[in-house]
Amino acid sequence: MKTYDKGDKLPDHYKECLINLMTFQADSEYAGAQRVAENHRFAPRPEEAYRLSKKVMEEMGHGYYIWNLLRDLGVDVDSRLHELASNSENPDPNKVNIINGFRKENWSAFFECWEDVALFSTVVTPAAVAFLGQYRECSYLPWARVNVRIHKEEHGHLAFGVWASKRCIEFGGEKTREFMQQRIEKFMKMGLGFYGRPSKGEGQSEMFDIYHEYGLKIKTPEQLQEEYLELLTDRLGDIGFEVPQGVEADYDMRIGYGVE
Repeated sequence: MKTYDKGDKLPDHYKECLINLMTFQADSEYAGAQRVAENHRFAPRPEEAYRLSKKVMEEMGHGYYIWNLLRDLGVDVDSRLHELASNSENPDPNKVNIINGFRKENWSAFFECWEDVALFSTVVTPAAVAFLGQYRECSYLPWARVNVRIHKEEHGHLAFGVWASKRCIEFGGEKTREFMQQRIEKFMKMGLGFYGRPSKGEGQSEMFDIYHEYGLKIKTPEQLQEEYLELLTDRLGDIGFEVPQGVEADYDMRIGYGVE
């Protein structure tokens, strides 16, 4: 796999694909922070609010790290921030590139209580850990290095979810545990769809083979699904939850503007 570092001449199509994936990550990280911040309204106690605020800051940081790299590639990142900051509820798809699950109209439908906030970080974040983790080994070395830090912080967000879920049960008892168990499936659908459609067969991503050949995506969706389910099973078991069976991926929550 040929690699490139800062300042290297990038082949035109490689650069186009790289910018597409990096803007998708950066814009989505910032939009995700905006959505997570909205969930403060559900925080039941000061410690929960504080820890959620830390997650918001780190998600915005992820966008900032990658936007800085994109600036080096000639991308106008200031305009991307302006669009997300000034039009957070309905950003223009011609100006930013965000995951559908982080559009407010989709996000808001998932959250009704603090238990949902805890479950999102427990059930969906393992998918982000798996998906973003592959970029640590990608062919564009500045992006790979940044994702080492991001991957570590995403593990921290997963730990937040486990902590928050255990606190819900600590304060709410068995009734709350049963309530949360029933709500895992809706978040698992998003988690299973997070990394995209299968690499082969009906509905496959048209771009995956190109990204894979360029060393921009290192793992297939099938490999990422296996990693996701392993992480999810471990964390749910730690809390005392069961992994729902027969859950189908919701790919529409994952699809970003212009990515598939």
